[in-house]
Amino acid sequence: MKYLMQKPILAIGLIMFGLFIFQVARDKKWGIFHNNKLMATSCGGVLIKLEKKVPENWNVFCEGNNLAVEVKEVAIPPEAANLKSLMYRQLANHMSFVARSTHPDILEKVFFVRFKLTHPKMKINAVTEGKFIVKLATLETPEHIMAHLQSTVQVKEDIE
Repeated sequence: MKYLMQKPILAIGLIMFGLFIFQVARDKKWGIFHNNKLMATSCGGVLIKLEKKVPENWNVFCEGNNLAVEVKEVAIPPEAANLKSLMYRQLANHMSFVARSTHPDILEKVFFVRFKLTHPKMKINAVTEGKFIVKLATLETPEHIMAHLQSTVQVKEDIE
């Protein structure tokens, strides 16, 4: 300590180097200075309540302030005649489950919600905004749910 008092330029240099390393580590997201759990996002708030209720075959995580839901195996038989309609029904059911299982005020603030449903013969990727998923919790009739999903959800199918 006495040596640093005699050489103030060295002390200032060490402090500046420490601040530089701290800033680089935080920006590049490496080291002990970065922890995603300490970053406050709406997605993190949704995830806390949702992780307690999701089934085992779901993978739920945040991508920034975007929620991602991946369903690994959909409970539809591989030989189903109307696979496409059954997959879309599962997608609607999963979206409404997320809407009912989370707090609506927090889910509204999530930018995008991405769903990925996987079946041996078909994959569905769907994207919508958090404010549109919240409305699924209050819709009752299948016709209203279908109209709402058609106008607010973007879907990409991958048939194998």
